[in-house]
Amino acid sequence: MAQEAPLKFRRALLAAAAALSLSACSPHTFFYYPNNNLYVEPHHLNLSYEMVFFPSENGKKLFGLLFRTAQKPKGIVVQFHGNFGNVSNHFIGATFMLDHGFDVLVFDYEGFGGSEGRPSPARTVGDGRAALKLAAALDRNADGGVVVLAQSLGGVIAIPAIALEPFVRAAVIQSSFPNYRVIARDVLKRSWITWPLYPIYPQLLYTRYEPARWIGRLPAIPLLFIHGDRDQVIPVKMTTYLFTRAKEPKELWIVPGASHNGLRQEAGNDYDRRVADFFSKAVVTSKG
Repeated sequence: MAQEAPLKFRRALLAAAAALSLSACSPHTFFYYPNNNLYVEPHHLNLSYEMVFFPSENGKKLFGLLFRTAQKPKGIVVQFHGNFGNVSNHFIGATFMLDHGFDVLVFDYEGFGGSEGRPSPARTVGDGRAALKLAAALDRNADGGVVVLAQSLGGVIAIPAIALEPFVRAAVIQSSFPNYRVIARDVLKRSWITWPLYPIYPQLLYTRYEPARWIGRLPAIPLLFIHGDRDQVIPVKMTTYLFTRAKEPKELWIVPGASHNGLRQEAGNDYDRRVADFFSKAVVTSKG
């Protein structure tokens, strides 16, 4: 999948032992690793794009990249990226959809890349809702629609955003987790250093927009859950948990041998083909 910060994420939660000076910062700080570095320039990959600026739900200016397919568009994909970096190290995880007839919108949450503000669970969901509305306005196919490709932390953000903006026609939720508390507990118990924080730190985390509360509220749209069975950052059981609580129609794809950051590479062409076919069928079915 798109690049994450697994080592930084682990170290941050390991450092929570020294960080229960949490009165000075949000406990969710450890879930976000934004920067404004330029990792990959789309032009270097022969990709044309437009820069877009749009307001979040709370009025902060958000930044995104819009890629337009050279084909007759079937619809538009909105990528909800992971917790590290910005759009420039994530867009390559979504722009393969251009070759399958979809426009692609990639955006940064507050505090990431060119977006104003600071990320939080509530703010990132507001950012996602704003991006979905923008995509609906940019959709060049009146019979097409908006679909979502959400990766890691992006899945946590996308699930409540889709529930609150139910015009989305399909979603792929990849390598995600059901709430901040459960992933914090999982990481804390991996080391004797942080074990004492196991019952304390997770209780400080926000729960209103956790996916476990919202997954059952999603409209009855096609859902594809993907996870690698060698993911050492987010256990595969967390995706199966989401899958079992989602409505039909739904699919679960566990990719053998795939790690958190290497899922698409391990799956090879099967990944691009399966995701593209899933979205293509979803927009055709929703039209019919």
